[in-house]
Amino acid sequence: MDKTTEPMRISESKVRVVLALATPPLLLAMALLTLAVNSPIAVPIVFGALGTLLGAVVIFDFPLAIEVNPDGLVRVCLLRHHSLSWEEVAAIIKPRRRGLVLVTTNRKRHVLIDRILDPDERNRLLEEGERHGLQIGI
Repeated sequence: MDKTTEPMRISESKVRVVLALATPPLLLAMALLTLAVNSPIAVPIVFGALGTLLGAVVIFDFPLAIEVNPDGLVRVCLLRHHSLSWEEVAAIIKPRRRGLVLVTTNRKRHVLIDRILDPDERNRLLEEGERHGLQIGI
């Protein structure tokens, strides 16, 4: 198997993963703490709602890694794998100084990774994009 057909996995930074996983429980703990100190009822409700919503995002939509293979891309989240074939991908762009966002053919945007890519990861992704005729602005 040559390097171009071998699947590639690009992982998110460990610090970002730990922060993303720690934030929802901390918000829920703050909701309990505000209940314990007899704060106005709106405060624990807000903290609880934020913790619950962010928890759902982290569990179902926060990419821990992406896998690039000949069939397409797979966003690996905590409880789901979001597969996108190359036909569904319109572009892969870098919206800021770092990170990658995938744009689908129906204009939906999905965060792929939020760190600076290593040169070999960048080159491999560019090669894969060229092979499938994608616009890659990284």
